[in-house]
Amino acid sequence: MEELLLHANRHIKVKHAFNIRDIGGYPTVDGQTTQWKRFLRSDGLHALHDADKQVLLDYGVSLVVDLRLPKELESAPNVFRDSDQVQYCHRSFIDEEVLKTLEDKPVQNRAHMRADKGYRTWLEYCQPSVRDILVSIAENDEGVALYHCSGGKDRTGLVTALLLGMAGVAHEIIAADYALTARYNINSTFKGPEGDIKTWQDYEAAYCPPAVMRESLEHLNRVYGGVLDYVKHIGVTEDQVERLRRLLLTPTEDDTLPS
Repeated sequence: MEELLLHANRHIKVKHAFNIRDIGGYPTVDGQTTQWKRFLRSDGLHALHDADKQVLLDYGVSLVVDLRLPKELESAPNVFRDSDQVQYCHRSFIDEEVLKTLEDKPVQNRAHMRADKGYRTWLEYCQPSVRDILVSIAENDEGVALYHCSGGKDRTGLVTALLLGMAGVAHEIIAADYALTARYNINSTFKGPEGDIKTWQDYEAAYCPPAVMRESLEHLNRVYGGVLDYVKHIGVTEDQVERLRRLLLTPTEDDTLPS
């Protein structure tokens, strides 16, 4: 597992973002592999300098899907918002009305949004938004689609789980990819961890334990029959599902490593 997670091509290093990762190279249960240089998951891009932006452009990024709330866009504008080099679209994972509903619901641990009270609720209340996000990504035929929130963990983590689940990646790997955020966000200056978080292992246990994502995926299995049935239930068409699977799984000229 470590070899998959820490593949040399997994983490895209820039100076002013911490958690940009390619979701390629993961095996599926039917013997295929997710394609490199198709999808990047990321934390916030608001602090990127020109050199950082160029790294992403050189990597092939052609679409940036911003999952943040409108108020987050105002306080930390996306550096690609007015770009003439990539397509930028805002698709908030959670709209303001849903956010108010969620904030009114009691949760055991709001800071970490544990799966028992958090992600499962998001997957139920945010279905129109999730559909629009997946449709936007499906329409990007050329280049790399990058999607991101602020920390690249919660909203970005759920979109990643749905994409990898559609591809047929095992739940254990999806959960491990989710937890991998801890190794990079422990160094983030956007929102530092509490003082008692000293290591990435501490960060993972507090903020992104793999059990959180496993439970979310098990919820989709119990209620909908799995990720594919969930995304179809929320309105992603058969054609769009196949487009996403083709983008996720179609081999490149070198189907092992990025060029």
